[in-house]
Amino acid sequence: MARIKKEDEFYTLLKEFAALIVETSEEYAGIVHDFPHSMSRIPQMKVFETNCDERVKTIMGKLYTSFITPLDREDISDLALAMDNVTDAMYGVTMRLDLFNLSDMRLEAEQIADLTVRAVKEMQEMINRLPEYNKKPEPVMEKAISLGDIEDEGDTVYQNALRRLFREEDAAADGKYAVTWLRIFDRMEQVLDACDDAAGIVRAVIMKSA
Repeated sequence: MARIKKEDEFYTLLKEFAALIVETSEEYAGIVHDFPHSMSRIPQMKVFETNCDERVKTIMGKLYTSFITPLDREDISDLALAMDNVTDAMYGVTMRLDLFNLSDMRLEAEQIADLTVRAVKEMQEMINRLPEYNKKPEPVMEKAISLGDIEDEGDTVYQNALRRLFREEDAAADGKYAVTWLRIFDRMEQVLDACDDAAGIVRAVIMKSA
């Protein structure tokens, strides 16, 4: 009976990390959609952020003690840190919703949060397919490119958000409100940028092995 080759522990750790980020993104989007009634849920994002930090520490610890790794050590380290940046950015958005004492939610923020869930799920698919990148690079690259497309969608929503924000009479009259939402939208865009950064690392890994 043929033995099934055991998956390298680094791939397993990255897959578990990606699954946790998906869970984080779903809570993030839920908070945005339900805001301001979801204020009590914001501390949960800190729990997710701390758990993700622990995942990174575990991966870095394994890198320090492992003689052989499935990818270059620098690539694994960069990928883990890029994935962690996604969670850090989501936490930063929810923290600002609280600190800025907002009492409303804007349509484009909900749209960007939904795009974030899509992006994070694509990132998970990319990571799940990563162990086969040497034999089947196309499916991995497809997901990595798809993340860039979602980030482009986010840019369009971001631009529409600012256009509408600064053209509204009420918002224009209240400069503080407009600037506050500008900072929120900037941070929300950073979440999608972080997803694409992770994809960029994977794209570079595949190109190096081509």
